[in-house]
Amino acid sequence: MEPKQQQRGAVRVGMIWGAIGGVIGFLVALIGGAVAGVLVAGFTGFSCGRRAAVAEAGRSSGALAGLISGALAAPVFVIAAAAGSIISARNVSTAEMSRMVSDMAGLDIPPDQVWQMFLLSLVFAGFIQAALLILVSTATGAWSRRKRSDN
Repeated sequence: MEPKQQQRGAVRVGMIWGAIGGVIGFLVALIGGAVAGVLVAGFTGFSCGRRAAVAEAGRSSGALAGLISGALAAPVFVIAAAAGSIISARNVSTAEMSRMVSDMAGLDIPPDQVWQMFLLSLVFAGFIQAALLILVSTATGAWSRRKRSDN
């Protein structure tokens, strides 16, 4: 029964920051695309890890609390940011996207291939967002716990 009690604070923080980060990730990706979502993932991970370490003070290590909360928050954040990017991209026609990419690459790329490339880039950005959120959350949890124990 004790392990469930130990992780309850980090789980709660992860779920809360998953929802908050999901909303923020959706809005930022809607306006700025997947790259902006990567930047916001770091800030979300920082807030998530810091609060998880505080919630688990005295019960578990800050790094473990940050890892648990970050791992719970990451999927929600990634899905919401991808949805925002897709909605933003659908406002631009695939023919226009094809024209822009063809001009940059110097090749003739059909619209369906451009859309597939865009979706693959979202998958790649999602992996980066998840990794960044979890790593920053874990590091911040450890740092916050160490800072708290030094005081």
